[in-house]
Amino acid sequence: MKKSKNPVLTCAWAVLFCLSMSFLAVAQEKNYESLLGEWDVQTEDGQYTFVFVFSMEDGALKGMFQGSSGDVEMENLTYEDNELTFTVNIEAGGRSMPIDFSSTIKGDTLEGWLSLEFGEANISGRKRE
Repeated sequence: MKKSKNPVLTCAWAVLFCLSMSFLAVAQEKNYESLLGEWDVQTEDGQYTFVFVFSMEDGALKGMFQGSSGDVEMENLTYEDNELTFTVNIEAGGRSMPIDFSSTIKGDTLEGWLSLEFGEANISGRKRE
């Protein structure tokens, strides 16, 4: 004997599934809340300064690097457990040069490093109010 499915129960499960997915999306976006906005960043010696700008676009985290070479979109951008990593490719001397960034976010401060073909440098920053 074949059991028939209860349409009310099936509908209830569908609603619960949709609600759980929407809560997951909200929780994921909230995870980025402390990162979103503009950050003033500099190398340890203060010789180089730049701005990191983070925003949400269609539910996805986006980042822009603003420096002396202009505005460049961040690639391979990840932010999880207060750890931020990304790469930018800037134009230098007529060629593209990748710079890798890795930082830890604590409240409104950022500490980390950048790495490029010539070496590494420590960076620090503060979120704009």
